[in-house]
Amino acid sequence: MSGLEPPDWLRVVKCPSGTTLQHGRCLSDIKEQLVSPQAQFPSLTLFIGQRRKDVAIRQLFPENQVSPAHSCVQLHVDNRTVFTENPFLFAHCNQDMTVMERNTAGSNWEETFLPWASPVDRVWDTILARALCMFVDVICIFADDLGGLDAVHAWLTKWAIVARNASNLDYRPRVLIVTSMNSRSITQDFLEETDFLFMLTQDRNISEVFRAPGFLRLAGAPLSDMAQHRPLKDELWKTVDMNRRDRRLDGYLFSAVHLDLFFRRALSHVCRASESPFLIIQSSRKEVIGDQQHASHLRHFLTITNEENWKWEGQAAFVASTLMVDAYPVGSYYFSPAAIFDSLYRQACQEAVTSTGFLSTQVQLVEFYLAQFYDRLLFGQGPPRRIHQENLAGWKIPLKTLVTTHTCLACLERSPQHPLSCGHAYCDVCAAWYGRPLEGAEYRYWVDRCVLCQEVCVCDNIINLLPPTAAVRAISIDGGGVRGFIPLRFLLHIQDALGPECPVQDLVDVAFGSSAGGIAVLEAFHQRRPIKECEYRLTNLMTRFFKLHPAPLSAWARIIRTIRCWWADGWYSASVWEELLQQEFSKTTAMFDVQPVSGTKVAVITIADRPVLLVNYRRAVEIQNNEGSYYVHEATDKFQEPKLWQCARATSAVPVNNRLFPPIELPGVGACEDGGLQHNNPAAVCRAETQFMWIRRPVPETLISFGTGKSVGRRRRRLWARGFASRLYHSFMASMDAEQAWNELLGQLDETSKRCYHRLDVTFPGEAPLMNSAAEVEWMANLVDQVASAQVPSALDSLLLSSLFFELSAAPRWEGNRFHCIGVIRCRLRGTILVDVLSRLHPRATTFILDSARLGISPFDGATCDCCLRYCVPIRFWTEGLDNCITISLELEPNKIHPLGGFPLSLRWLLTRQSLELFDGSANSSGLPARAECKSCDMRIHRKCMLTPQTRSYRKRVRFI
Repeated sequence: MSGLEPPDWLRVVKCPSGTTLQHGRCLSDIKEQLVSPQAQFPSLTLFIGQRRKDVAIRQLFPENQVSPAHSCVQLHVDNRTVFTENPFLFAHCNQDMTVMERNTAGSNWEETFLPWASPVDRVWDTILARALCMFVDVICIFADDLGGLDAVHAWLTKWAIVARNASNLDYRPRVLIVTSMNSRSITQDFLEETDFLFMLTQDRNISEVFRAPGFLRLAGAPLSDMAQHRPLKDELWKTVDMNRRDRRLDGYLFSAVHLDLFFRRALSHVCRASESPFLIIQSSRKEVIGDQQHASHLRHFLTITNEENWKWEGQAAFVASTLMVDAYPVGSYYFSPAAIFDSLYRQACQEAVTSTGFLSTQVQLVEFYLAQFYDRLLFGQGPPRRIHQENLAGWKIPLKTLVTTHTCLACLERSPQHPLSCGHAYCDVCAAWYGRPLEGAEYRYWVDRCVLCQEVCVCDNIINLLPPTAAVRAISIDGGGVRGFIPLRFLLHIQDALGPECPVQDLVDVAFGSSAGGIAVLEAFHQRRPIKECEYRLTNLMTRFFKLHPAPLSAWARIIRTIRCWWADGWYSASVWEELLQQEFSKTTAMFDVQPVSGTKVAVITIADRPVLLVNYRRAVEIQNNEGSYYVHEATDKFQEPKLWQCARATSAVPVNNRLFPPIELPGVGACEDGGLQHNNPAAVCRAETQFMWIRRPVPETLISFGTGKSVGRRRRRLWARGFASRLYHSFMASMDAEQAWNELLGQLDETSKRCYHRLDVTFPGEAPLMNSAAEVEWMANLVDQVASAQVPSALDSLLLSSLFFELSAAPRWEGNRFHCIGVIRCRLRGTILVDVLSRLHPRATTFILDSARLGISPFDGATCDCCLRYCVPIRFWTEGLDNCITISLELEPNKIHPLGGFPLSLRWLLTRQSLELFDGSANSSGLPARAECKSCDMRIHRKCMLTPQTRSYRKRVRFI
C-alpha cells in the first residue's frame, strides 16, 4: 500500500454511546492489489512491540513505508511478494494500545458497536486474541519492548486465557520471541532461554492456544541494523513456511479471498458476542438446513431404500454424494471432509441412522465416502455437482422405482416442490441446477431429462421459481356456490387488460381457494386453463349439477327431500357431483402432480377435525407436529396423495340453507366438509401459510381477495328476530362472513402493507342470490362488469409492480463514508410484455424514483434488452449504512407513485438474500443459474459501473514479463 492513506486496520474508539471498533478495509484493499486473489495464499505475521519492533520492520521490509502504530493495528503487504503465490502480509501494533477518543471517521472505516466492552482495558486483548490470532501464522514478540521475558510470559498467559475456545478451528499460531543478546555471558543467555521455554511449555493455557514458541537473540553493535536483523528475517521466513505447510496439511490454508472473508466474519462475530466461539465452517453457510429437518429427510430416504433392499454401502455412498454437493458450493473454501462432517452433518446422520435400525458407528462409512469424493475434487474431477450427477447416473436403475413426495432425492435436504412426468420431484434448488434457464425469462427453467432416472420427460416441465429478492404475489378466492364464477369474471377483466400474450397466472405466486373458490383456483392456477375457459367451465359445472337437482316445488316434496337428506347425510347426490368433478379434472391427476407450469403454490381449504389445507407444494419450513390453527396435509406416498377431483369435492360440500353434501373420506385426513364453513374467505390463512412456503419466510406483499358478492344488509323476520334459533342461525352465518374476515385481516396490517391489499367484490342491490341460483348467472356477470373498471386497475398495478424486483449486480463498494451500489431492476414477465402493458395502462409514467429523488430513467425507453427481450434497467445509488431503508418507486402518473416489489428494504437484506459478501466482486455467490446468459445485458450493467470509477488508495503496479 502506498502512503496516500495510513494503513490503519483496527481502532478502538470511545463515543457517547459506548465503545466502538473502527475497521479499516486494508485486507480488502490488499486483496484487490493481488493479480489472482483466488489462487494466491498469503501468510500473516503479527509484530508486537514498540521501538525495537519499528526498527526491525524497517529492516525486514525496506520497500514499504511503515509508520509507527501507537493505538491501532496497521496492516501491510510486502511489496516484493505481491505477484508471488504466497504474498507476505504483516500487521504490527504496540503492546499497550489504548482506547482512542472518537474522531471523524475516515473515508474507509466501518464502525461496529461493542456491547461487551467493559472493562475497556480488555477490549484489545479480546479482539486480537479471539478474532485475529486464528488467521495469524506467526506472532513475533519483541521482549525488550514489553519489559523482559517475565512480561512476555504474563502477556502470553493473558492472551491464552482470553483466546481459549475462540473458534472450532483446530489451529494454533506459532510464536517467535525476539530479544537482545546478553553481552555478559553466552551460557547465561542459554540457561535463561532454556528456563523460559520450559516454563512456557509447562503452562497448559499457553500450550493449548499457541504452538511451541521459538526464541531468537539479536546481536547488537558493532553490526549494522541490516546485519543485526538478518537472522530474524531467516528465522521468520522459515517459521512462516513451516506454518504454511501445516495449514495446507490441516486444510486451513486460505486464499486471499477466503482470508478476507473469514476474518470479517470472525471480527463481526467477536464484536457481537465475544464469549461464544466462532464456528468458522457454520459461518460459511448462508442458509443452514436444520439438523432435525435434514435428519427427517435422511431418515425417510433410509426407510424407503430399506424397503427396496438397498445395501448399507450403497445408501451411505448416496448420502455422502449429496452431502458433498452441499458441503462445497460454488466459490466456497474446501475444508477437510472430517471437519465438514463433524460440524454440519454428523448429528443429523446419526439420528437418521439410529432411528432406522442401524448402529451409530455405521455413520463412519458415510464420512469415508465423503472423503473419497473430496479426493476426486482435489484431483480436478469437479465441480461437486458434476461428480454427484455421475454418481446418480450409476444409480439410475434402482432410482427408477424409488419415488417419494416427502424428500427431494437429488439432494436429500429439502422437500420436493416440482413433480416431473417420470414420477420424481425436484426441490427449488435442484430444479434450478438440473434444469435449463429459458431464454428471455427470469428464474424460469425447462427440465427435459430427470437427473435421477435419466429418463427423458415426456412433456415439457416448465418450472418457475421465486427470485430471492422478489415480493410474493398472492390471491384468495371466496366460496359461494354458483356465485364462484364472480372472481373468475374479475380475473377475466384483468386478463383483458393484460392482453393475450400475458396469462394472468404469470402474475401469481400463491393461490388459495375455499368451497367454489377452491374449484376456481384448481381450474385457473393448478391446471392453468385460460380464464375465459375457467369461467365457462365453472358456470357450466354448477349449472349442470343444479339443473339435475331442481328445488322441490311442493311442501310434500320438501318433506320427502328432508327425510332423504337425513338418511343419506346430504341434500344432494354426492355421486352425481363426484362424477362431474371427475369429468372436469380426470380421475388420475393428483394434487401434487405434474402441472403445465410448476411454481404457483395452490391450496384449497376443507374442514375435518380442524381446517385442513390440501396443497400442491411441500412446506420449506417444518413445524413440529404441524401445530397451528389449521393442518397442512402433505402425503408421504402416492397412496395418500389426494386426486384433484377429490380436493375439489372436499372443499365444496356446499352448504345451501343448511342443506349439505355428505362429507368425503380422504386417506390421511378423514371426513372432509366444505371449507367455507370456517374460512369462506381464505385470505388470512393464505397470508399465514405463505411464511412456511419458502426458507426466507416471506409474507405476501400483494394480496388480492376475490369475493363472491355481498348484500346491502340482512333483514331478519321480526317474529323470530330475538329467538334462540335466530341468534344461532345468524351467528353461524357470521362465521362465514367473508367481508368481515377481510376487515379483520386489514385491521392487523400497517398502512404501508394495506396499500397492496385489495378486495374485488360486487354488492347486490337486495338480498344475495342463493348459492344454487344458476338462473341469475348472467345478471351477476353484468354487476361485475359494471364495477370492474373501478376496482381492477389498482389491483392490477400492484400485481404488475410486484412483478418487478431489484438485484445487486455486484457487492457494494465502500467509498467516501458510504456504500456505492450498482443494481438492476428486473421483471418476472417478459420485458416486451411489461412495457406494452404498462404503456397502455399508464402512458404518462415517466421515471423511477429512489426514495424522493427522481432518477430520470424511463420505465419504457431502452428498458428492454434487444437481444434477450428481458427487462433490464441498471441503477446506481449510494447509502450511508447497511440497515438504512431504501425505496425504489415508479411514477405512474403525476403525484401517483407506487413502490416496486419488495420495497422498502435495506442493503443488508439484499446482501443476505443474494448471498453476497461485502467487498466481494462476485455478482451471484450462490451460483444458481438465474437466467440464460446475455452479453448485451452484461454490457449495459458494465457501462453503468464504469460511470463511477473507483478511486484506489494505492498506486497501480505494472509488471513487465
